[in-house]
Amino acid sequence: MFCCAYAILGLESLNRSIVLIVCTLVSWLHLSCGLSRAAAGKVLQVFQATILAAIQLGMIMARTTSSPLDSQISFSVPRDLRTAMSNLSIEPNIIRSICCPKCYTKYSLSSMPQICSHRESPRSRRCGEELWTTHSTRAGPRVVPCRLYSTQDFESWLTYLLSRPGIEDYIDASYAHCPSLDVMESIWDSPAWKSLGTFTTTRGNLTFSYFIDWFNPYTNKIAGKSSSCGAIMMFCLNLPYELQQLPENTFFAGITPPPKEPTVTTITALADPVVDQLEALWTGKTIRSYQHPDGIATRVAVLPAIGDLMAIRKALGFAGIAVHNFCSFCDLQLSQIDVLDPRKWKERVGVNVLAAAVEWKEATTKKEQARLVKKNGVRWSSLHRLTYQDPVRHTLLGAMHNWDEGILQHHAQVKWGIGGIPKVPGTGEDPDAHFVTTPPPSPLTSAESVNSGTEIDAEMLDDEVIALEEEQRQFYNDPAHLDVLRLSLTDIGGTLCEIGPSSGASDSDDPSSSECEDEDEIWTAACIFSKDELSQIRQCLSNAVVPSWLERPPTNFGEKSHGKLKADQWFQLFSVFLPLVLPEIWLSKTGLRRSGAALLTNFHDLVTCTNIVCAYTTSSEAADLYLNHYIKYRRSSKRLFPNVNTRPNHHYAMHNADLMKFWGPLIKLSEFSYERHNGSLQKINTNHHPCE
Repeated sequence: MFCCAYAILGLESLNRSIVLIVCTLVSWLHLSCGLSRAAAGKVLQVFQATILAAIQLGMIMARTTSSPLDSQISFSVPRDLRTAMSNLSIEPNIIRSICCPKCYTKYSLSSMPQICSHRESPRSRRCGEELWTTHSTRAGPRVVPCRLYSTQDFESWLTYLLSRPGIEDYIDASYAHCPSLDVMESIWDSPAWKSLGTFTTTRGNLTFSYFIDWFNPYTNKIAGKSSSCGAIMMFCLNLPYELQQLPENTFFAGITPPPKEPTVTTITALADPVVDQLEALWTGKTIRSYQHPDGIATRVAVLPAIGDLMAIRKALGFAGIAVHNFCSFCDLQLSQIDVLDPRKWKERVGVNVLAAAVEWKEATTKKEQARLVKKNGVRWSSLHRLTYQDPVRHTLLGAMHNWDEGILQHHAQVKWGIGGIPKVPGTGEDPDAHFVTTPPPSPLTSAESVNSGTEIDAEMLDDEVIALEEEQRQFYNDPAHLDVLRLSLTDIGGTLCEIGPSSGASDSDDPSSSECEDEDEIWTAACIFSKDELSQIRQCLSNAVVPSWLERPPTNFGEKSHGKLKADQWFQLFSVFLPLVLPEIWLSKTGLRRSGAALLTNFHDLVTCTNIVCAYTTSSEAADLYLNHYIKYRRSSKRLFPNVNTRPNHHYAMHNADLMKFWGPLIKLSEFSYERHNGSLQKINTNHHPCE
């Protein structure tokens, strides 16, 4: 075998071919079959010994057959998996920098001080965080930097993307696309695609989205371990929608170091290395591609910045949702959050936001910066360096968090009282807490505002805590918003027993059937549905005939054991299952028709908005229809649930109509695909050492 191979390929080519085959096999075992690095190293040693034995056998055969096989053949397989993978050139080009564990300021290893000398403002104190630590190794104690921050080289990734056959053909389709005049099916049809002038229609120019969000690298199943990593990802919007989200087409720009999220000020240090690369590619670079091996001039722009309410405010420098200027799209004040006429607020202007951010950056004291944040609701962000991007128009609040896990979840848990507000296991974190401004009237939602992470004046903190405790005592035993609901429905012709368990009576007039009478189930004391009605809903979830690909919500919906519903399950619940059963519950009984009609009309407006905002096509007419029904939904909600406080997220949803008109279908730009990548990153086995 070796004699023939040597005669055909030559000695060096033979060695190189065998090494590549071995490296490919072992890398596949590691990446696809989950073989550990240590085990992969042992496999490489086995291959080394096996191939050397085969060579020696070949040499013996060569001496007996007078074969030209060289008696001085030497052969070496890599001993480490990382070396084997580097031989295949499949590892991305990672840029590792040293940073402060507290403020994330970058330092050079050659001139790295003992402690961090960064100042948040020219007249503020130095950070003072230790930059070095000592690790115990087999060779003895070793002094190493405390924290590393890794980013991926964008230019090398672009070369990888464009060097794949067929990718350029897909990208070229975006340049030749003819936008529809009536219905928008993708961002290619939207005014946003034209907002950069001729950039998006010029060959060689690439347009990306920018997403950031955080996840727990320990997952939510490891009790007592809580940490946070932030993934910065970018999708190439020139690719068709079904290809944008594939892992091989996603640029993973960086992972923010755990264990804590960066603050609204320190996030700039983590975004700067990514923005540095984006700035360089805006002016253009020569990138090799499959159709242009010698390279072609390529420019890159970031169009939408996407995230949930808290992430997007951090990334783009907007202040927290508890300040007066809480909205990043308009100048509505927090005290006016229930104003439902869009003509009564003024849209923010990107130039003014940028000027306010520069003013904050140039302030010399932290006190002055705090004053400017209170005045303008804006801080400096690294993305403001991208001069072509409008910090208002090019900001996109994700529909997944805003609507599915925001509006729909809040309606079911707070207004209807089904299931309460679940906590994220192992963290004590309320996943919906960042939608809270003032504590709603229930023990669960009162507690969540303490963990909301919103910006609260320290001088008012004690008063806030006292108020929270008082409301908790008051509303824990008395679901006040349902009492008002029963009275309001009585005024329009209903009776106290119509609303369910909180009235103290059921359809059978048996007090024992009311869940309010059971002290062990106080969590459902505010539920507007009786046990029988909840049973009807669960039967619908279990027995409704739906397509096999449709994921059913938990059939024990309304019980504590079903846990936290996923965003897609909230959507399926409100768009598919509840419309099948709620009309039967609310309108089928004599005497309930008028009061049930009020609840059903409110629900109908909500479902109509859901079907529009989550549709895969949209138009200006659909956006106007959404806004009309959403305003009706909020008005009727105030009448039906007057003691349920409006959350900032409810106001942000008012802007979905304008966002649909500008961006096209919001669901195609939502966080679903990005969050799936976060889930994949979360499952990577780091041996519980994500910081390393």
